[in-house]
Amino acid sequence: MTGTFKLNRRQFVGGALAAGALPALSAPSIAQTRATLKLQSLGGAYEKILREHVIPSFEKEHNIEVVYTVEDDVAMLPRLIAARGRNIYDVVTCDNPIAFAGAELWAPDQTANLPNAADVYTSSRPPATANYGSIVYEYAFVHDKDKLPKVESWLDLWNDDLTVGVPHISQAYGLTFLYIAAMLHGGSAEDLKPGIAAIKKLKNYKIYKNVSEGLNLFQQKEVDAALFYSHRAQQMIDMGLNLGRATPKEGNWGQRTGSQIPKNTANMEGALAWVNHTMSVPYQTAFLQGLYSPTNRKVEAPADLAPKLILGQDVVDNIREMDWKVILPQRDALVDLWTREIG
Repeated sequence: MTGTFKLNRRQFVGGALAAGALPALSAPSIAQTRATLKLQSLGGAYEKILREHVIPSFEKEHNIEVVYTVEDDVAMLPRLIAARGRNIYDVVTCDNPIAFAGAELWAPDQTANLPNAADVYTSSRPPATANYGSIVYEYAFVHDKDKLPKVESWLDLWNDDLTVGVPHISQAYGLTFLYIAAMLHGGSAEDLKPGIAAIKKLKNYKIYKNVSEGLNLFQQKEVDAALFYSHRAQQMIDMGLNLGRATPKEGNWGQRTGSQIPKNTANMEGALAWVNHTMSVPYQTAFLQGLYSPTNRKVEAPADLAPKLILGQDVVDNIREMDWKVILPQRDALVDLWTREIG
């Protein structure tokens, strides 16, 4: 399956692409002369943490200059596809759905060459994922505690007294919500159409197309409940909003964000060193202040942050991801149906 990306952060298309063989990770000193590592990664708070707390020490330890390019993973993927084998990046940052969509772009599984991978939950690294996970996200049932004091099931969203935030299908979490809606109304991973019919049955709902729009809807009290990023909900709670983060009886879904190595990298040794570092305790500890939950089981969170994070193997492993190999091929047809039925 192939496709093009015309979307923003956390939007994606189905496309699966395969890979070829590489050298192993060596000692920290990459070469006698200073090597260059071309890194694509994200902007905002993510970039700030990398530039201030991660990259300087990595460069010093490995004698590598990191050339950092800020680019969303949805923009990165089509660039790699269009490059046709030219080296654009040595290592990239991507969500798991993006990594699945670009499967043929990546080098073969390098887990055996990444010592820190042994400390990462198996649900957050290959072969369970298509990337080397360094952050795990949860899509929680986020609710106004005055309008909906207690949550038992995702079916609680089908309450005529609530205005529900519905994530757009162009988002990974939008497809996840569609999947949940379908499963609750007679559908399956292979047949998500009942989910669209179920969304149409919501008495009051508002579509949000990205995280910023979702935050706005909650902050302006325009929605009472939604599937939303758990850490973003926690940030709103810390701002004083009367919201709850619930895990319904059916469970919560989510995704892993991490790194991948393009098979045409010009610096495999450096790429392996970087990916190995992203799976380490120091790297993931640096991200805790942004409420980014770790995939390394040895990360210890400060007492004030621990309740706000996703921690522990049982908790992390219970955050499921959809079977992207089944879901992604359906995406274009679902977007067409969504446009006709919902707008």
